[in-house]
Amino acid sequence: MFRIQEIQSQKVTFLSLRGSAAGEDEAMTHRGLMGKIPENILNEIQDKCDIVEVISGYVSLRPSGRNFKACCPFHHEKTPSFIVSPDKQIYHCFGCNSGGNVFNFIKEHEKIDFIEAVKMLAEKTGVKLPEYRSYDDQEASIVSAVYTVNDIAANYYSGFLVGGGLKPSPTLPECYIAKRGLDESIIKKFRIGYADSSWKALLDYLTVRGIKQDTILKAGLIIKGKENSYYDLFRNRIIFPIFDVRNRIIGFGARVMDDSMPKYINSPETAVYKKGQHLYGLNFAKADIKERNFAIITEGYLDVITCHQYGVNNAIASLGTALTTEQIRLLKRYTHNVVMLYDADKAGEMASLRGLDLLLEEDINVKIATLEKDHDPDSFLRKFGRENFDQAIKKSKSLFTYKLDILKDKFNSTEPESKAETIEEMLTTINRVRNAIVKAEYIKLLAQELSVKEDAIWDELKKVKTRLERRTTTDERRNIGKSIDISPAEKILARLMLEDVNIVKIVKGELKPSDFKNQDIRNIAEALFSIDIEEGLIDVCKLINSMEDKVPQNIISFIVNEEVNIKDREKNVSDCIMTIKKENRNMLLKDIQNRLHVAQKSGYEEEEKRLVEEFNQLMKRGL
Repeated sequence: MFRIQEIQSQKVTFLSLRGSAAGEDEAMTHRGLMGKIPENILNEIQDKCDIVEVISGYVSLRPSGRNFKACCPFHHEKTPSFIVSPDKQIYHCFGCNSGGNVFNFIKEHEKIDFIEAVKMLAEKTGVKLPEYRSYDDQEASIVSAVYTVNDIAANYYSGFLVGGGLKPSPTLPECYIAKRGLDESIIKKFRIGYADSSWKALLDYLTVRGIKQDTILKAGLIIKGKENSYYDLFRNRIIFPIFDVRNRIIGFGARVMDDSMPKYINSPETAVYKKGQHLYGLNFAKADIKERNFAIITEGYLDVITCHQYGVNNAIASLGTALTTEQIRLLKRYTHNVVMLYDADKAGEMASLRGLDLLLEEDINVKIATLEKDHDPDSFLRKFGRENFDQAIKKSKSLFTYKLDILKDKFNSTEPESKAETIEEMLTTINRVRNAIVKAEYIKLLAQELSVKEDAIWDELKKVKTRLERRTTTDERRNIGKSIDISPAEKILARLMLEDVNIVKIVKGELKPSDFKNQDIRNIAEALFSIDIEEGLIDVCKLINSMEDKVPQNIISFIVNEEVNIKDREKNVSDCIMTIKKENRNMLLKDIQNRLHVAQKSGYEEEEKRLVEEFNQLMKRGL
């Protein structure tokens, strides 16, 4: 009987000091995560990874002193607050307080667990990971099981079309596939399948192979009926598996073979499938997108599949939604150039064009291509062929030009009110352009096209900016992560300790971990005080892994990544130690005074005498 292989994921941590020998002990992580990776293997991966190079593959970084800056990929912002330190090999956003080392960046950006992030970076650096296996983490188990069930379901569906036993008939899927002109190689490549009209065929198929009903439900392949019964979600439809960029099946789209409605139904969102975070066909298209340095974005599964059959291998689709920030950032790994391919019916829809402004905001160059009336990419390629399709792509216009042409047709461009409406609509797009030179050229072109003074358009742009900035500020406030509350003295002292082992020795001689008010700083001090520190630098990016069971990664990155140069380090250490001691003494004195007041009111004479003595001793002792 078939058993699902439940490969679990685990975050493994370690602490390393530069200049000290790499330990061979394996460290287990917190929060019930399991699995073991030797410290020296993790060290080797990090040593071979330059965090600037890795993050540059996702975000456009610009030099800023010793560091690099960018707009944060984890929340929307206008002013860059995302800092990457090549010296410390960590990153931190001072807007949303996301931060950590290279493993954490990959984990957060790819939305995968720690082990998957380690695997990705191990593959990138050529480091061989040891074999490991464990079964403790429930969430990772569900994710692994869903991937496995999806793959088995895809094999089941595709079996009806590739080597299946279906007899040709006007109602059978082969006729639909033949009508669409799809050949066997493209069917196999995209693993296209068919779900028959049975209510429980897939459910029965998976159940007899030892897969639990609850797992099938979590994969979104069945739905609940009456009286706790379950039945297949997809019936009598052509099945299109949806892949992530790593070729794993995360969900399915299903199309009817006639004109009945709904035409398409898709998998619900699951532990592995969030439709706003993926692009259909990107797993097959990413190499060609990189090579040709642009992507063609279409609307449907068949558009993408037919494009690939005709050799247009840089075509992808947005899974039936308007493009999201997550999808755009995913695409930016491979190109900053996009051609949106619309059919004639949708080409003039202003709502669709407004949705493209988000691409400009993410620094993507956008062009629009249109096809002949009554044709989508699928039908166009089958009727007119690849050469005519390529010509349509070459004739694509910039978003600015395309949108302006539509507005000029819509409004009477000679009337002042119509010009004002056109300009207002165009400025919502121009305002999203990041490059100042391109923005200025667009303003100049707009002024020429409508015979309006440039200064007047710039004045209107300021109004648009003010409105949008008010809205953006509100949105950014909503997106900002939880603030980090650490006193200046504790923060400075923690940073100096993390930068210099000699300062750790000084602080250890003056303070105890319990002297720090902030629990995270207390835990950092405890870790630094307890290890055998030799001369050298503390490797913060590796310390992060070791500490995450007690200190979140973003706390350490927040402490050490601030772009403030501390000049007189010895004086700062002395002043911070003195400040912490004063604050602690004042807090103790206040506590004694409060208890003394209670003792006096209650008539506890012995307690009163003891507290007075304790208060006097503390005052005499000083700091």
